[in-house]
Amino acid sequence: MGLLVAILILLAGYRGGSHLIWDGFKQSGLIFSRVSLLLLFAFCVTGLLQGLIREETIRKLLGKEAGFKGVLLGGIAGALMPGGPYVIYPLVVTFLTGGAEIGALLAFVLAKSLWTLVRIPMELALIGWPLFISRFVVTMPVPLLVGFFANLLFPRVADGIRVQLLDRKTPARKDRQP
Repeated sequence: MGLLVAILILLAGYRGGSHLIWDGFKQSGLIFSRVSLLLLFAFCVTGLLQGLIREETIRKLLGKEAGFKGVLLGGIAGALMPGGPYVIYPLVVTFLTGGAEIGALLAFVLAKSLWTLVRIPMELALIGWPLFISRFVVTMPVPLLVGFFANLLFPRVADGIRVQLLDRKTPARKDRQP
């Protein structure tokens, strides 16, 4: 990302001089001021959820013993979860270190991208019912199928990643054991 910034600064300097560079930084500051409160709330939601969700609950609902129900619950949670990557991926780490299986985690992430409920009003307003229904019907099975096959084909992947995360002593629930 730093390299991209450097290239863009050089390009802006070449095209418009220091004035264009300064305008770019002012725009960056404005964007940051608009989203900083949103990011703060996203981090608060993530941190609070990490503290509230118990490891036993994660294992029971999203772990090996949950089976396909864990994949289904992961998909539903992903569809219902508000926020962007600053909320979703720290929760994935929380679920993973808490004992969730790879299929439930993949269903969670994919459902967040494909089924997210907060996007539906915008989709309907912009593309209409026929295209929305077509998109939803086609993508509906994807998180569940990916989750099912991930558990079937890669049953030990979550365990390996879990051990790596716990070895790094991540801030997200470093007291957990695989």
